[in-house]
Amino acid sequence: MSYSDVLAHRSMTFDGVRNAAYTDALKKVITPDTTVMDLGAGLGLHGLIAARLGAAKVYLVEPTETIEVARKVAADNQLTQVECFHSRVEELKLDTRVDVIVSVFTGNFLLTEDLLPSLFYARDQFLAPGGRMIPDRGRMEVVPVCAPAYYHKHVAAWGNFPETCAEQGLPALDYAAMRAYAANSMNYDTAKRIAADHLATPVSLMELDFNTATKAECDCQVDVAIEHDGLCHGWVGWFQIYLEGEWLSTSGEPEATHWCPVFLPLAEPIQVQSGEQLHFALKRAELGEWTWTTTHAGRQQRQSTFLSQPLTPARMLKNSDNYQPALNERGAAARWLLSRMNGSASVGDLTKQLRKAFPELLPSDAEALRLVKELAGRFS
Repeated sequence: MSYSDVLAHRSMTFDGVRNAAYTDALKKVITPDTTVMDLGAGLGLHGLIAARLGAAKVYLVEPTETIEVARKVAADNQLTQVECFHSRVEELKLDTRVDVIVSVFTGNFLLTEDLLPSLFYARDQFLAPGGRMIPDRGRMEVVPVCAPAYYHKHVAAWGNFPETCAEQGLPALDYAAMRAYAANSMNYDTAKRIAADHLATPVSLMELDFNTATKAECDCQVDVAIEHDGLCHGWVGWFQIYLEGEWLSTSGEPEATHWCPVFLPLAEPIQVQSGEQLHFALKRAELGEWTWTTTHAGRQQRQSTFLSQPLTPARMLKNSDNYQPALNERGAAARWLLSRMNGSASVGDLTKQLRKAFPELLPSDAEALRLVKELAGRFS
């Protein structure tokens, strides 16, 4: 999903559960003197609601072209106190501070999408002393689950494919090699589709205070007391956010939001009994991979999204902090092209020059034009 696609914002705009919770929170802080920043505004809904509630000034900040929709909606609704900025917050030029920052910078399972560092930057640069953040806290929760159908579909089903081959009179194909990648993958889905039975009471992994946090990372562990006998297929996780005195859960129960819970499978299901303990650890650095470890009766299963794709020597090397990157031919072409984007040559001229400079890399006008437009769209 790309947030530059205006229709990608539909699920958020029509998320009645989320938007009602945000509106209730805004009602508690908006006065006729309040200035508001809607950070990552998208179509501008929460900022426009703040304007409807009577805020003195509302700044909508959005890095994609969807801000133009928000600009038109503000004008169509005569919300003259709304000002729109097509900008990343790190590049925003604003010579004032605001009383409220409202944002939806929590991805699925809180840290996904790595947007919280931008929220912390906005807080430090643009929030007035004593200002409010909506939301101002988030916490991650997990529960061990029995989910046989979902586990079979996403993990255990990787093996032989006799039906397809039998139709063609061929021996079965063994795809068991895929199971390890599936078992190290996180599956974001609705609670209804996961259809998991909880084997314990959900527990909180960690809580992040957006008012003071400087890092959006996770390194936590918890002991969970099993309450129901069953086969544990993995863990389901979600997050909650704190909105002016009320917690909003993304677990999907009792009401679903546009955020999805996540299923973290075990490599091998574990038979558990009431009264036993499961130890769970979750770790992720900013912009990093997720690693989850389950310990039961002294036996440990450790999985990581790093292992969800084939590990080639080239990939391993490029993931190292000690890797010394050098531009390949396409990178050299991009550097050559960017150095000439100085406002003196048209896209057509640059395409011709690029073809001449890199004839083997870009054998057609269409391929050269595609690269020129891609870089011009991103960096000009």
